[in-house]
Amino acid sequence: MSARDVVSLPQETVCLLQGGPALSGSKALACKGRWVLGDDQGQVLAADALPALAGLSVELRFGQLVLRAPGMLRLEIEVDVIEDDPDSFSLWQENGQSVQLVDEGDLPAHWFSRYTGQPLRLLKRLSQTTKPPAL
Repeated sequence: MSARDVVSLPQETVCLLQGGPALSGSKALACKGRWVLGDDQGQVLAADALPALAGLSVELRFGQLVLRAPGMLRLEIEVDVIEDDPDSFSLWQENGQSVQLVDEGDLPAHWFSRYTGQPLRLLKRLSQTTKPPAL
């Protein structure tokens, strides 16, 4: 079989941040849909709620989610943080149901709020292997 005979299969692309750009690769697949944005009413926003997210550049590099946007400094979020502090979890409403999510903190909240022009929090879903604490 020659190099010309090798069929290249398209890689699946996934969104790491709901509503953001898509990435491909095994690490991206492992982080599929992990981050979402929440508003000041405690609601997780739908993917199409923020058209400004289309202008984001997202990259996974050296264990970090790297976000870039026009007019903004680069934002880096650690990907593989073990969430064992009950204070980092909070309840949010998503599609009419309460869900426990991890708030990524004030710096990402300020970054997204400034970029979009509305108060937002960057929230992380737990991996399938992590159980949330009882609130």
